[in-house]
Amino acid sequence: MRKPAVYYIFGIAIAFACLVASELIWLPAPLKTGSGMQWIEMIDWLFYFLAIVPLSWAAGALLGIWQQRKRFGFAIVMQLLRLVVAGLSIVGAGYVLLEPEKLFQLLLIIGASVPLVYADLLLSEGIERKRLARLKDAEEGHSHAEKSSFIPHWLPRRGAIVLSVTIMLLVALLFPTGYQVTYPGMTLNMNRYAHVEGGQHGGTINGVLVFDRPAVPADWLYASLLPMYSFEKIPEDEPPLTETYAQVVLMKTDANSLAAAVAMKKAGIGSGITADGVRVVAVVKDSPADRLLQAGDIIDKLDGQAVHTISEMTAYMEKSVKPGASVAVTLRRAGRVTQTTVATKASDDTPERPVFGISVQTELILDIPRELDYKRFMAHIGGPSHGAMLTLAIIDQLTPGGITYGNQVAGTGTIEADGSVGLIGGIKQKAYAISRTDADVFFVPAALEAEARSGAPQLNIVPVETIDEVLDWLEQHKK
Repeated sequence: MRKPAVYYIFGIAIAFACLVASELIWLPAPLKTGSGMQWIEMIDWLFYFLAIVPLSWAAGALLGIWQQRKRFGFAIVMQLLRLVVAGLSIVGAGYVLLEPEKLFQLLLIIGASVPLVYADLLLSEGIERKRLARLKDAEEGHSHAEKSSFIPHWLPRRGAIVLSVTIMLLVALLFPTGYQVTYPGMTLNMNRYAHVEGGQHGGTINGVLVFDRPAVPADWLYASLLPMYSFEKIPEDEPPLTETYAQVVLMKTDANSLAAAVAMKKAGIGSGITADGVRVVAVVKDSPADRLLQAGDIIDKLDGQAVHTISEMTAYMEKSVKPGASVAVTLRRAGRVTQTTVATKASDDTPERPVFGISVQTELILDIPRELDYKRFMAHIGGPSHGAMLTLAIIDQLTPGGITYGNQVAGTGTIEADGSVGLIGGIKQKAYAISRTDADVFFVPAALEAEARSGAPQLNIVPVETIDEVLDWLEQHKK
């Protein structure tokens, strides 16, 4: 009769296979189908394969319950343990199949199931060993061959072996090292990622992702076998992983909105992006602004002088304010206009420069007249580096005949409110990832040209500073 342990061990093996696959997920790229579906899109379908893990554990637990349904005593505790394993595993499988976007909840549930699965494995083995010992005693009159048939030689060591192997694999695949690893990622056709209302099907305009995450011991093995792995020490003030995750998701959302507004204005739709004051993002504790200004305030005037952007605010402060002087600040707070007087102090870095002790960003009004539909890809978590190519894709969809002129386009860089292409990280890994595709051109921020070429010397790399330069190059290189 098949034992529950078989299902448990099978699920554990699949879980580790999925973990290794997630760390090496970039290798099959740039695989794509004849319909244009890329590897990054296929991953969403392959994710459902993960349901095998909790379903295997649920099957093992339910089988154990069934096989010991008539036993009492300590077996009742075992049955309750298996009931919990089965319940958690079924819920985990439900998250995989029905709500895959809730990844943290899924990991939490599977993580809660793991110690219970091992507890069942070890306790069941102990009970089985006692049962076999009793059988051995009862069979004392049998031949040695008959007795050995009751006691498989591997059984007493099974739980310990599985647990030991698991611990070694967990250390290799999950143990934090204090380093950050960056390695190649995958391409994503922006015209498949986003579709603008009323837009036509566009050409191939690939953004490119890299993976940048806390390194584990196995990464040094991967780096010895695969190209373009790089490591950096994680700074001591690095925010928690959950906070970093939230930040990159927010940056992706902001990049999408900026790209849409810039692109629609380029296509003659809407007014684009308008600066509307300086938003206070954070206030330094015990600084001159502490208790006078708040995160979320929007500064409109300094001493009656209108400031629409950070650059205007900085220019006024440097020209008209001395460190230690006070400034009348007109601001909006919770929809109401108010005024307060805030002292300044000398900047720690530049003593002649006056500062309030606040972090700020330009408040922008984005005009996006048409709806956009964004597809969610599990491997595209966040970040703003796709902004320039998303802008290009939206322009492509809104331009009759498109703007790629038959070119297989790839690129990277943020998009800024004025249409400039901003800097990004991991350019060497991105260039290498694009070099594996059939791209005709790879647009990069001009300041990163040399670094990009070091990652893919044979690639047709074109440095640009604005989205207009990208459009001009494409128009001059029609196929």
